[in-house]
Amino acid sequence: MSDIPSPCVAVCQIDRESGYCLGCWRTIEEIAGWARLDNAERLRIVSELHDRRGAVAPRPRRRNRRRAGRDTDTGTADLGD
Repeated sequence: MSDIPSPCVAVCQIDRESGYCLGCWRTIEEIAGWARLDNAERLRIVSELHDRRGAVAPRPRRRNRRRAGRDTDTGTADLGD
């Protein structure tokens, strides 16, 4: 069996509430120790990642500037005549 690769997706930001990285859903300890883990432990962590993501409550999406001036009913922009 070959080594189980890191689930890192280069979106490294630790959520303060959950303690999980918002990119790969690992803890900082799991990220730091990944190279030292055997495949059984890596597999255990990887198998938990999907559930971790679902357990963290989704945050409301921020409106970007492009959508901010748009009429939500028609999808048109208010250009202010």
